[in-house]
Amino acid sequence: MTSKPFVMQLSKKAITIVIGIATVALIGLSVLQVQNLRSSLKTNKQIFLQKVDLAASQIAHEFVTSTYYANELNKSASRVQQINQLNDAETDALMTSIIDPIFDANGIDLAYEYAVYMHKPEREGFSFVMGDDGSSLDFELKNCTNPQERGHGWANLTCSSGGNMHLALFFPGQDAYVFAQSRGALMLSIVFIVLLIGSFAYTLIVIRKQKRLSSIKNDFINNLTHEFKTPIASISLATSMLKNGDQKLEEHKKTNYLNLIDLESKRLEGQVDKVLQIAMIDSGNFTLEKQHLDVHEVINQVLESVKLMVGKRNGNISLQLNASKSEVFADRTHLLNIIYNLIDNALKYTTNEPEIAISTADHPQGIEISIKDNGIGIGEEIQSYIFDKFYRAESGNIQNAKGFGLGLSYVKKIIEEHKGSIALQSKLDQGSEFRLYFPFS
Repeated sequence: MTSKPFVMQLSKKAITIVIGIATVALIGLSVLQVQNLRSSLKTNKQIFLQKVDLAASQIAHEFVTSTYYANELNKSASRVQQINQLNDAETDALMTSIIDPIFDANGIDLAYEYAVYMHKPEREGFSFVMGDDGSSLDFELKNCTNPQERGHGWANLTCSSGGNMHLALFFPGQDAYVFAQSRGALMLSIVFIVLLIGSFAYTLIVIRKQKRLSSIKNDFINNLTHEFKTPIASISLATSMLKNGDQKLEEHKKTNYLNLIDLESKRLEGQVDKVLQIAMIDSGNFTLEKQHLDVHEVINQVLESVKLMVGKRNGNISLQLNASKSEVFADRTHLLNIIYNLIDNALKYTTNEPEIAISTADHPQGIEISIKDNGIGIGEEIQSYIFDKFYRAESGNIQNAKGFGLGLSYVKKIIEEHKGSIALQSKLDQGSEFRLYFPFS
């Protein structure tokens, strides 16, 4: 007796552990992806800086070994100082003629700024001489090894033992360039992280749905057992009385027992039919036997079969069959079952004397059927679930509200198979109204 709860408890514990492990794994993988991205950015930056270092050493060699460049730089320095500018066309042409070929040879295709510095004769440090128009490097440097002053990005300064002119290079778009080099790794990281999060979220949703479905199915099995046990017990009792009773058993008692057996047998048959109907629909192994039939005639046929149930509750069913065209192409058996199920629900979920109003109205391409009751109503928060298979709303203190949660699911499926639709309007303690639409063909 205790094994099932223990197994269920184990299952819940196992699910919690799996979710916990998956969460840790997701966080861990996300952190690893971020770390890999940072490592990729760092590596690409180092590769870029190595290229620049190599190019800068080659440029420094030109500065030191070529008297032509040294002389030209001195001339340019004097010229731009006289005109009080950062540079001029000749200076710019000279600098780019030195830098661009070496950059091209080293595969550096990033925009740069340059500046030329000179040793301060009176003290240690470097003074700005000339540079690009709008250059951000027009400031004094304290030493040769730290051109990253005043918050500037990376720059390379050629510090040579020969000559007094030194070059600083600054790449304003360095960070964006390095980031672009890592774009592929970034996109892959984002894709993997999104896939991981999406898969994890989907798994949680599936687990939640499966737990809910498991709970609903357990409830269904309990209801099924109860619904079958009651009529079986009644039949067994009546059969026993007939079999073991006095030979002189009064005739009216025999008739009552036989009627009870007949009634409970039909009740069992009805319950089995409901289960078989929904199973058949789910499997897809059923076909509608459509024919031209009158909806008003079908409604009246159902009312004949339920008038005793309504009468026992001192209830009333009012009709307003106003549709001018009531013939549809539908399956008679299933249409009968749909109307019967909705009336049966109206009776089950009504605490007072049932008042059911059935009406029909014209629709441009079919007929609309309304079944309205004065029952307990359906809360807005559960209205989206009532057509789900096995779903049963809490019925409070209504003792006769039994079932498997298959009726409305069956109704909706059959209506949709007829290319129709069903809608609900309901509020708690204000009754419910189901509106059915069936096309003419």
